[in-house]
Amino acid sequence: MNLKRLYLPLCMVGFAGLAAQPAYSQSAYDGSVLIRVGASYVEPDKHVYSEHLPFYADDPLTGTTDVPIDEMVPADVFVDVDLDDDTTWYISAAWMAADHWGVELYHSHSADLSASLYSDAYAEGMVMNEFTAGIGDFETNTTSLLANWYPLDASCLIQPYVGVGVSYVDIDQDFVRPVFDDQYGREGYLNFGSEFGWTAQIGVDFNFGRDSAWQVNASAMYVSANPEFEMGYNTPVSVPSFTNPVTDPAIYPVRIKDDLDMDPWIFNLGVGYKFSF
Repeated sequence: MNLKRLYLPLCMVGFAGLAAQPAYSQSAYDGSVLIRVGASYVEPDKHVYSEHLPFYADDPLTGTTDVPIDEMVPADVFVDVDLDDDTTWYISAAWMAADHWGVELYHSHSADLSASLYSDAYAEGMVMNEFTAGIGDFETNTTSLLANWYPLDASCLIQPYVGVGVSYVDIDQDFVRPVFDDQYGREGYLNFGSEFGWTAQIGVDFNFGRDSAWQVNASAMYVSANPEFEMGYNTPVSVPSFTNPVTDPAIYPVRIKDDLDMDPWIFNLGVGYKFSF
């Protein structure tokens, strides 16, 4: 993780601490504001897209393209897209609107998720034309608005909470349209969209003391995110019964426009500062 990414949120917490009065003198959280900043580990589903694409393969050396379908060979192309995890930074602000209740605005910034593609073909009882290709790194931002419930009295040093709300997952547009080259020199395109979804979290604040405005925070957040994505590439299918399956395979144009089962878990660990205006 690039530590320079932490400078801005740390400065914001510092300025907030200098400009505001600590809220430890209050008998309850009511009306207080909590600013948290720290490390965020983003872990999407490993297999965000998997699909078998059936088609009929025609031997390119048998002559015309008007081959009856019953003379073609049934085949399948398997496509699997994986997203790796990453550690980045987060910042959040929570307003304690009432006893036991708070509203939190959360942002996890620029998780750099590496994407990889696995593809193979199946025909006549054989798996063929397997390849794996790295298809880019995609900076992903997650912003959530949550309503949190704190079951314990505000005087407790340990404050667990649960929350539900809405999230917006945005994949940086500067990175979503690369032309990728796999190990065989083939090219393809890839495009991710953005998505609104629901989110839920569970967390806990560890206060340093009843007379301290500082705390340590840990939380786990689930985000339901299924952004649309598009992908296209041409892949050979070397059917064994073809005239020359190695040098003259069938070419299947893979064209996908579907939802990505991203659904990340986000684990946060940070420090917080509590104050009131």
